[in-house]
Amino acid sequence: MKCEMCHDKDAETVLKGTDGDELYVCGECARREGVRRQKKSQRTRRERTDQQPGVAISISGPISGDSPPPFIEAIMNAVNDMVGDIEKARRERDSRREPEFVAFPSGAYPAAFRMRGALHLEGLFLVGEAEAAKRALSAMKMRLSGTSVDGISDAGHVYGVGYTGAEDRARRVVEDLVAQERNARARLRGEMSRVYADSVCRALAVLKNCRLLSSGELFDLLSPLRLAAADGLLDGVTLKELDRRMDRVDLSSREDDMDAAERDRLDAERADEANEMYEDVVLSERAEELFRWA
Repeated sequence: MKCEMCHDKDAETVLKGTDGDELYVCGECARREGVRRQKKSQRTRRERTDQQPGVAISISGPISGDSPPPFIEAIMNAVNDMVGDIEKARRERDSRREPEFVAFPSGAYPAAFRMRGALHLEGLFLVGEAEAAKRALSAMKMRLSGTSVDGISDAGHVYGVGYTGAEDRARRVVEDLVAQERNARARLRGEMSRVYADSVCRALAVLKNCRLLSSGELFDLLSPLRLAAADGLLDGVTLKELDRRMDRVDLSSREDDMDAAERDRLDAERADEANEMYEDVVLSERAEELFRWA
């Protein structure tokens, strides 16, 4: 019987075909077919045009035609779906990433509303509109950044303004914000005088009688006193003195690294100094008149 492949030499062995049939072939044809099948079964890299960039699937075994076997195709589709989900998640994360803000020039703030190179918004806080102002700026891709120290958020309600886009637009927003702060301070002197009186008197009472006082709390207590001094409502301390004292308060949180005993010692010294410094600070006659019905 002749070889069913070369049809020349005599058949010597049986070779299994890819379709399961048996072929009777000579020894030379059997060897060549074995080499061919071995090469074909080696691992290869196959790329699909619909794959995400940088993703490839390695498959082994014989491949029939242009399409991979069904289970291989299912794996490739699953990987493509997974990569697509990863890319989608990355794009969503990038869209939520906070933009880079530029610091608004501190010298552009009016002096009456400027503290430590930032914007003093104690009035908006006392009338309950500080958070609304934050949300409004956030909607315009801007932000108000306060300082949190000693467990006090936005100590003193002093904020730096960050903006994106054109500086002229940010300047108009800051001007509107200052106008709102001016209106808030006017409301405190009028319809909300009891709120104003409470914040000033409460701050004075703590400064006169506290036994422990953190730097963050000190800065926060001086904030309403600064408004009162600007309105001429205090005797015994001036606006200039309060500005200087607020400038000197350490808001670096360096005391957080100290042990409890050392922090208590510093808080005690700070309290004793405040007791002495504000002992003679009282409401002025103008304040007594303003707060009479408060």
